[in-house]
Amino acid sequence: MRPLPPVEAQIPAANGYVGILPGHAALLAELGTGKLSYTAAGRRHSLTVSGGWLEVLDDHVRVLADGAETTPQ
Repeated sequence: MRPLPPVEAQIPAANGYVGILPGHAALLAELGTGKLSYTAAGRRHSLTVSGGWLEVLDDHVRVLADGAETTPQ
């Protein structure tokens, strides 16, 4: 069984948080420091990220973080 793709994400960019939904416009942004959260398969997941880049294209979101740590649930 293939996992369900994320349906929503909140990602810290250098100038504030970016909300990503399906069909979002293409975007390249500097990643900030903060809590990255997303919903997949009906569950909310999160981790803390700092520095790097955020890329949004047609059917995917890429986060290239300098640092990341899981956030206790």
